[in-house]
Amino acid sequence: MVVGTDRFKRLGEVERRSLGMAELTMAIAEHPLGGLQPDKLLAKADGLLEQVVEGLIGSR
Repeated sequence: MVVGTDRFKRLGEVERRSLGMAELTMAIAEHPLGGLQPDKLLAKADGLLEQVVEGLIGSR
């Protein structure tokens, strides 16, 4: 599982392929994650949670 922001999504895709892990799932949040007030960071984390769970267990 790769977690990152939309600004670095393309980089994550390139890295997955170059490392031979193209099937590795990604969870992407709106950039930035750093420098945010706690409430805004928690909102972004909540948005990532569903993507992370789906990436780890797949859709059922």
